[in-house]
Amino acid sequence: MEKGLEFFDAWAKAQKEFLDTWSNSQEEFLANWNEAINKLQESFTNMGSAQEGRGKEMTNLFTSLFNNMANSTKVFSDEAIKIHKTWKDTVEKQMEMSRDVVKSFSEMFKQPAEKK
Repeated sequence: MEKGLEFFDAWAKAQKEFLDTWSNSQEEFLANWNEAINKLQESFTNMGSAQEGRGKEMTNLFTSLFNNMANSTKVFSDEAIKIHKTWKDTVEKQMEMSRDVVKSFSEMFKQPAEKK
């Protein structure tokens, strides 16, 4: 039954590595996404603005739109990262509990074999 526990440990290690890689890639993606939104906003606001009239109103509207979009993106990204971390921690705890169950079953089946 020790082989069963070794197999489970190898499987759990592969799952943990996958979770770590997935979580890190999601965090990097969201960080890059935020950076791209900010650069897009900067490019629009640095194009130069009209000094008065409709042009100035349009520039102000675009600036307001991109500020809201950048802020919303940041809030969304922060919350998504929290959800990813919570999900990852939950799966890791579930794997730890599953390991304990496999270990208990392994010990339970080992005891009758030792009595014979």
